[in-house]
Amino acid sequence: MAYQELAVASDGLAARLTGPWVHDKNFYVERFLSIFSRGVARKWAGKLSYVDLFAGPGRSVIRGSQEEIEGSPVLALKVNFARYVFVDVPDVLSALSSRLANHPKLPEISFIEGNCNERIDVILKALPANHLTLAFIDPTGLQIHFNTIKRLVHKRKVDLLMTIQFGMGIRMNLPLYAKTEGRGLSAFLGNSEWQKDVRAGGSISQVGRRILDRYVAQLRGLNYRTVEDREIYIRSDQNNLLLYLMVLASRHRLGEKFWREATKILPSGQRRLGLSIQE
Repeated sequence: MAYQELAVASDGLAARLTGPWVHDKNFYVERFLSIFSRGVARKWAGKLSYVDLFAGPGRSVIRGSQEEIEGSPVLALKVNFARYVFVDVPDVLSALSSRLANHPKLPEISFIEGNCNERIDVILKALPANHLTLAFIDPTGLQIHFNTIKRLVHKRKVDLLMTIQFGMGIRMNLPLYAKTEGRGLSAFLGNSEWQKDVRAGGSISQVGRRILDRYVAQLRGLNYRTVEDREIYIRSDQNNLLLYLMVLASRHRLGEKFWREATKILPSGQRRLGLSIQE
């Protein structure tokens, strides 16, 4: 796992330091969680699970300010899942478990310490196999291995809400990956085929986009569809630098419908036009 920069929140527990762009991410996460859980409630009543592979401490502090914002586990607990599984490294997860110690849904929560790639067997045991599961995969870099995703979704009904660290994880580090074996990128993709994209040439952005397209194609190889014109680009506030993309991958057409509904309104409150977001 990459190092997570932590601060102390107003409740005296650890919080993640982040930038103001987290507001946009949380906006879409909250909308999708609500729409998804309501949309499948009738069919999957009592059989709906949520797993957060990089759960975090449950609260973030905006860097350079005293503003605090809820983390994804707290947002997920606001909607009606029957089972919750929160995964992260011990020092981070201990803050989350302390923060949720008196939560009314505590009996439905499993806290799993460690690297999700190494603990996938334990994670699968905590998730009922006959449930529909929504997996939120929000790493700080390229920590999620593609083979872990394959294990997570094998013979299970799982929708994937993901942040893909394109700007900070792929594009910024691409020159280094190209000069070395790039094991982190190979683990992220599940293979070293990205080296073909590097050899094909072009700008760093062009090569990075080919690698991203390869990743999405591999998701399709697992029978997933992504909503290509609704890849949400999260950028830094100061210099408009592309940080990461939010992507929904589902095996069912309803997943696409729910994601389109969740993203039709921008964080500003304006309605999205029927156009893709360009880099």
